[in-house]
Amino acid sequence: MIIRTHIPVSSSHISDYVISIWEVYGDRKIKEAILPQGVVELVFNLGDGMTGILPGDKVVKTPSCFIQGLNTNVINVEYTGQQHLFGIRLQPPMLKSLLGITPAELKNSLIDLTLIKKHFLYLWHQLVEVRSFEERVTVIETEFPLIKKSDCVRTQKLCNMFFSNSIEGFESVELLAESVNYSTRQVNRKAHSLFGVSGEELTAYKKFLQSVKLIHTANYSLTEIAHASGFYDQAHFCRIFKMYSGITATEYNTSKGHSPFHLFL
Repeated sequence: MIIRTHIPVSSSHISDYVISIWEVYGDRKIKEAILPQGVVELVFNLGDGMTGILPGDKVVKTPSCFIQGLNTNVINVEYTGQQHLFGIRLQPPMLKSLLGITPAELKNSLIDLTLIKKHFLYLWHQLVEVRSFEERVTVIETEFPLIKKSDCVRTQKLCNMFFSNSIEGFESVELLAESVNYSTRQVNRKAHSLFGVSGEELTAYKKFLQSVKLIHTANYSLTEIAHASGFYDQAHFCRIFKMYSGITATEYNTSKGHSPFHLFL
């Protein structure tokens, strides 16, 4: 499997709302379980057919290009041919300006992008026709509009903290509110509008994300990972990890591959 990633430079006009651009090129007939990753992203399927198995065993054939919101459930995916995906991860506050929808509307959802804007079908054709990842990045930087960064400094800080590699501020809703100079009620409202979850759920979600990253990057025991991820005890860590992943942290640690949040079956 080949994985490529591009982080827009600060001088790029898309850097205010695009977190990263990625591409995955893999083998045929792959089955994988994708754990919640805490992202909102546009995905273009440049390869063969792809089938998603959603919670409740609902089977869906994914469209050629789609947007998926923040997931709190595991998604099982099966590729029936050559795997080739190209994705764009977005800053949640900018989604309304870009597509006219809010992140809360996308929670645990996958929506055909051509139903939102028909221009995405033209964009898909452009991405298919060019030969390299670098050329596809250029297509995005050419076709995507200039959008002004949100004027709300606190909103931007909350998002930056959520997407950072630090757990600081997410130990509790009270600490999060203090960090961004909100009341706990304001944090709840903002968490729901940006991510579709409550403030309490957002802090638990961030701790889960941090624990998965540390399992892949740190030479820690699971007890040390629980502490470093902000969980107040091992039992809380085990409960939250299984709630989001469907398996225990030990099972994930044993079966993990090179890509965090992805388990190949």
